[in-house]
Amino acid sequence: MRISLLIFSLCSTVSFAQSTSPTASSLDDTLQLNEVVVRGYATNRRLLETPASIGLLTRRDLNQRFGTPTLVPALNTLPGVRADERSPGSYRLAIRGSAIRSPFGVRNVKAYWNELPLTDAGGNTPLNALDVRALGRIEVIKGPSGSLYGAGTGGTILFSGLSVPANQTNVEVSGLAGSYGLLGNGVAVQTGKNNSAIAINYNHLQSDGYRDQSALVRDNVSLIGSFGVTEKRTISVLGLYSDLHYQTPGGLTEAQYQADPRASRPATRTLPGSAEQQAGIYQKLGYLGLSHEYRWNDRIQNTTVLYGSTTDFANPFITNYEKRADQGIGGRTITQIRLPNGPLPTTFTVGAELLRNFTVDRNFGNRRGVADTIQTDEELTARQSTLFVQAETQLPAHFRLTAGLSRNDVRYGFQRFPTRALNAQPAQILTRNFTPVWLPRVALLRTFGQNVSGFASISTGYSAPSSQEIRPSAGGFNNTLNPERGTNYEVGLRGSALRSRLRFDITAYQFQLRETIVGRSDAAGAEFFVNAGRTNQRGLEAQLSYDLLSPSSLSAQPSLVSLLRFWNSLTLTNYRFRDYQQGTADLSNKRLPGVAPATYVTGLDAETRVGLYAHVTYQFLNPFPLNDANTIQSAPIQLLQATLGFRRSLGKHWLLDLYASGDNLLNRTYSLGYDLNALGNRYYNAAPLRNGIAGARVSVKW
Repeated sequence: MRISLLIFSLCSTVSFAQSTSPTASSLDDTLQLNEVVVRGYATNRRLLETPASIGLLTRRDLNQRFGTPTLVPALNTLPGVRADERSPGSYRLAIRGSAIRSPFGVRNVKAYWNELPLTDAGGNTPLNALDVRALGRIEVIKGPSGSLYGAGTGGTILFSGLSVPANQTNVEVSGLAGSYGLLGNGVAVQTGKNNSAIAINYNHLQSDGYRDQSALVRDNVSLIGSFGVTEKRTISVLGLYSDLHYQTPGGLTEAQYQADPRASRPATRTLPGSAEQQAGIYQKLGYLGLSHEYRWNDRIQNTTVLYGSTTDFANPFITNYEKRADQGIGGRTITQIRLPNGPLPTTFTVGAELLRNFTVDRNFGNRRGVADTIQTDEELTARQSTLFVQAETQLPAHFRLTAGLSRNDVRYGFQRFPTRALNAQPAQILTRNFTPVWLPRVALLRTFGQNVSGFASISTGYSAPSSQEIRPSAGGFNNTLNPERGTNYEVGLRGSALRSRLRFDITAYQFQLRETIVGRSDAAGAEFFVNAGRTNQRGLEAQLSYDLLSPSSLSAQPSLVSLLRFWNSLTLTNYRFRDYQQGTADLSNKRLPGVAPATYVTGLDAETRVGLYAHVTYQFLNPFPLNDANTIQSAPIQLLQATLGFRRSLGKHWLLDLYASGDNLLNRTYSLGYDLNALGNRYYNAAPLRNGIAGARVSVKW
């Protein structure tokens, strides 16, 4: 079994939580809207008082609503966010359409574990190395957030681990089994003292896969610690190791997809098939970091993090065998200065982020899954630096003004070494230093009473080509690819009504992007990238939820049902190319591929005081184009998922959680993750038909 090393990160990753009664509702960390505190843009304020479009996933969303231990279904409940899984372990994430430049993986999106950067200097995020069972919370900032988080036009994701109960030790053992050979187990140990917290998690997952050549094996181990050295000083550490191997079946044409959706990409007259070449990913990724938080007084606080990473990656593909070794180092420092007593109370945030990666990348011939003659031998150095400052000022008449500015600098160095391969390219040394850019953001928010707020913002985004775009898998160095630049205009309204039973969050935006990067495939299926002129991206995102039972009535007269919530998520988009010429064809006004004009997700959450709980989720996506020319359309997608469980305390110390979950209950043939702009019309990657999973968690605390 090969390895994918994941993350050793650190920061104030472990948080202390008050002990709660472990009933069926103990996973309900979804608070009322006027109580939810978010970390986005370093505000640490109620979501109601944050002038940005932020999606929030709690532990219930991540670990209870869906039985399958993957991030994909939970992320897809957020408006404006779309996660794909072309094969088990092959994640692709889009925030407001950013997947047009992501044949696979996560690009144009920044990710952090608290203040620790998970996205490397080359702009790549190893989302498939995270295990959802070790996560307690995710915040998704949608749209350009470069004023505080650096280069990126898609958005930013903030991860947090599970909370550790204060003055308690808790051990949980879990197991699951499901369709297509799905098996998993896990052990979690948490202990909290007055000034320290430690959490150790181990999770295993394996599957034979629905399609031929789509098996997966993954092991994750995490060690998280937070230690209060003094009243003013806290040191934290997070370590995570992930061993990942998954097979890649490859895309199918429509005829192949309809004839046998479970097949892998077959051989042709000129190219072998995926199974024959043992196509897959072997990834070893390690990350170690430390965080130091110091509070000078109630007004001044600094957090500084440092990390080092290492990656060992191998990808036997149909035409070649790529081996890549990567070392990364970096850090981030952020200081907050609060001036609460002046005529205009203001909080200043200043900081910097510096990332560096060194990559050795070699391509070989692939002889039935074995590396053959070397074809290319190359090195790539990526550097990324960000300086930022932000001021948040309380104005009269319940207004709050936020203004931020950052300076972003991205640089690449490339060196090719000669090889003895036939038609080998000559030695070469190249650099690509993009002109540093300044990214401003201005946002104005007004609260209307305790339960409603509205905001408007103007932000700018910048995204240099990632290391996988400037040096694609087939090798070489693309020194003509330009960065994306864009401006986002946004207004939003959020709040609650009917005694907080009804909650709403509505955002409208227009994002104008220049030098849009899009992906292409060559005759062998290897990707490359080009700039595609401008895009105009207009959208509306809405979240609505309604508690069918009033919280006040529950407290006055406790009933059998403790939660009965109906929720909806709606995304409407009109994303179109502008000034885009592809050969002799003018593609201006064509829709961006991979983005559904309408996405609707609705669900029902129910929990009872005796421990029974149920979650039902329905998703609908209307057809969307699969290529830039809009000549190929997807089929509409309808998914029904449901989970039924029983969670109950056994005495004072034990907790039992049993659950069963069904996915694709309508038994629809669909593709969860199309290959956009695929050469040879190999767009389709079939997802499993109706399937199920059952699991159990047993924990003891003292």
